[in-house]
Amino acid sequence: MNITVTVDEVTLATIVREGYESQPTIADLVAGQIVRRLTEDHDQWDNISRRVHEIRDEEIRAAVLPLITEAITKPLQQTNVYGEPTGPETTLSQLIVAEARKQLGERADPYNHERGTVLSKTVAAEVKKAFAGEIADAVKQARDLVSAELGDQIGDQITAAVRAGLAKR
Repeated sequence: MNITVTVDEVTLATIVREGYESQPTIADLVAGQIVRRLTEDHDQWDNISRRVHEIRDEEIRAAVLPLITEAITKPLQQTNVYGEPTGPETTLSQLIVAEARKQLGERADPYNHERGTVLSKTVAAEVKKAFAGEIADAVKQARDLVSAELGDQIGDQITAAVRAGLAKR
């Protein structure tokens, strides 16, 4: 007994199961198999997922960048609270720079309890943080050196003394 099956043309769009509500095509079945195999290997899936997110971010950035550039450089008409034009045209970039200059020059304490501007306070805080890190590293190196030379007990005493001295500052 010979059975002959003739298939005229098969493409990815060929419907595999007729009569079903969704009528899946060969492309649907192939895509399902690809997804199943990719998701079984978690490391590979994580890499693919990460790359898809990177591509998405790049595409969004490419689409949004011209809009941001236009918003920053396009002239704006200054208006009063009623929307009436006042003063010359400006750009968003110029408004941002003017606001930044204004903020940096403002007093850090609006009630005048402390002297200094926002800029001077910010710089002072960053310098203090940098010095604190350097001092902590130097104290650790000194403690390690003393501990190696004289033993852990003396190193602990020196560490306690240095901490007490720094706490008084």
